[in-house]
Amino acid sequence: MSSLKHWVRTLVCITLGTAAAYLLLKYVAPLVAPFIIAMFLAVFIEPLVRLLQDKARLPRAAAVGISMVVIFGGLVVMLVFAITRLIVELVHLTAYLPSYVNEVKEALILIQNRIESYYFKLPADVIDFINTRITDSEYNLESIVVRVQVIIGKFLNFVLQLVSSVPAWVILVIISGIATYFMSTDKRVIVNFWLKAIPKPWGRKSLEITKQIIQAIISYVRAQFILISITFMQSLIGLSIIKAPYVLIMGLAIGIADIIPVLGPSSIFLPWITWELITGDTAFAIKLTVVFAFVLVVRQVLETKIVSHSMGLHPLATLIAMYVGLKLLGPLGVIAGPLFIIALKAFAAAGLIGWEAEED
Repeated sequence: MSSLKHWVRTLVCITLGTAAAYLLLKYVAPLVAPFIIAMFLAVFIEPLVRLLQDKARLPRAAAVGISMVVIFGGLVVMLVFAITRLIVELVHLTAYLPSYVNEVKEALILIQNRIESYYFKLPADVIDFINTRITDSEYNLESIVVRVQVIIGKFLNFVLQLVSSVPAWVILVIISGIATYFMSTDKRVIVNFWLKAIPKPWGRKSLEITKQIIQAIISYVRAQFILISITFMQSLIGLSIIKAPYVLIMGLAIGIADIIPVLGPSSIFLPWITWELITGDTAFAIKLTVVFAFVLVVRQVLETKIVSHSMGLHPLATLIAMYVGLKLLGPLGVIAGPLFIIALKAFAAAGLIGWEAEED
């Protein structure tokens, strides 16, 4: 009976915690986003801050300032370089986009002609029926071309909206940077204030839980960033060696696709290889296949080690969390789902919910 009560209490805590986390993420987090980001950034730069304090004997304020300049300054330089190169490739892609659409249309017509040649000897009534069905179908050639144009239009609108929202992002970055500096320099003052404001032992316990959750989330994000970076760099180098077009755009697309459960880089490589085979460029398709195989093998070898050491999640649990998160929150849920599982593990480690690890 006590065991049943224990599990019921744990289930109620998880349910209430899930509802509270969902409401906070949806309604509260957007209002205080800069300060949430600052809290994570303060924890992220803490190792370098401590290193500068211990080795260089710098005051904490100076150590925080130098750490922010080194880490975030380096990221900004790399980001500016990547954006500059990306803009060049996007301008070139936009200029040649109509010709690429025509190539797609011609390839689809060629495929349709090849398919028709296989059933050319069928009875005339059967051929007429099939042609009528293809013409009336929502998946006929014209509708496919229209859909491709709609997708391209939506993508360009997204880019335009992203560019138009730059001032909002600038404000977010500035506020987050300032808040990060003060949270990091005044860390001890903030902790003491919290311990005095919250009754014992909940003040100390809430800080421990928060620290564990933040560290777990940072570990998860770091692991994903490492995997995406490895995939991106492999793809960038491989595509550059085989002289593929738009290497930065395709490298970024492959790196971002690495987040997609199950498919990953395959969602970019396989359609690309298929397209090259259809258009008759077999040699380039073989080169792409070699790059794809190299990326896939290296990622599979490194994924287990990085995931197990950094995140501590079983691949099945990660897949389920991503799928449920996608259904509940959309694309954001792909990231939020595993983070939620990690948060549950942190609560369990802090003793808030009564999960007990089973011995193998």
